[in-house]
Amino acid sequence: MDQPENEEKNELELALERYRPVLVTLAEAMISPAYRGDIEASDLVQQTLLEAHTGASVLEPLDDGPFFGWLRKSLQNNMLDAVKHLKTQKCDVSRRVRESELEESFARLEQVLAGDETSPSRLASRNEQIATMLSSLQELPDNQRRAVIMKHLQGFSLKEVAASLGLSEPATAGLLHRGRQNLIRRMGKCDE
Repeated sequence: MDQPENEEKNELELALERYRPVLVTLAEAMISPAYRGDIEASDLVQQTLLEAHTGASVLEPLDDGPFFGWLRKSLQNNMLDAVKHLKTQKCDVSRRVRESELEESFARLEQVLAGDETSPSRLASRNEQIATMLSSLQELPDNQRRAVIMKHLQGFSLKEVAASLGLSEPATAGLLHRGRQNLIRRMGKCDE
């Protein structure tokens, strides 16, 4: 292999490694509590990274806007494929979560991630901020991460988050508060 190909592979691998925690957080946010145990975030991310490696010739990891958008769309498609696979396995998934709820979850995530910036530099800056936030979320303790994702990315109410985590509402409120504070501290460290 000649030198430019090695540099291209290293650039792609570095970009994918940088986005791995971001994709894990997004995958966790996409998976409804009804699917936990049936669909694993790490499996969705692994499939997405494999597809990125396969499509490396058409991807441009230096251009964060389109590259990050491609990774998000690929992850979303992999989630839909996993749900379809569950349905073909005769799991009664339809009674647990309607497909429209899954689409609403994707739409909610896209609203959080979408920006109205039109210039490439503003889009790249926004994508960098989002990637930092999602990556920092992965560093939170498990319950804090799950609570923040459910409340702020999935749009669950405090009562729903508490029920899912098996905690009281005051305990969940405290968990969310600590999670947000930890997230702010971790994001501040990333900016240094």
